[in-house]
Amino acid sequence: MKENSIFITDDNGKEVEMTIYFTFEANDKNYVVVYQEDNEDELYPFIYDEEGNLYEVETEEELSMIEEIVSAYEEKEEEEQ
Repeated sequence: MKENSIFITDDNGKEVEMTIYFTFEANDKNYVVVYQEDNEDELYPFIYDEEGNLYEVETEEELSMIEEIVSAYEEKEEEEQ
């Protein structure tokens, strides 16, 4: 397992290794955005707690906020290259 990866159990009960794209804190919650190595274009956001438990993002408001943060992160990464 790579240092920047985690295992997530999918809906079928299969463990899938995901790579951490980045983490951030907003509105008193911790978020992690991950992707599968074979599909870097598909990002999956989760909320995580102090114990490392993952929870699905459920509100459209949170999903919109995450999309904006991901876009800003990607713009910053492009500028630095």
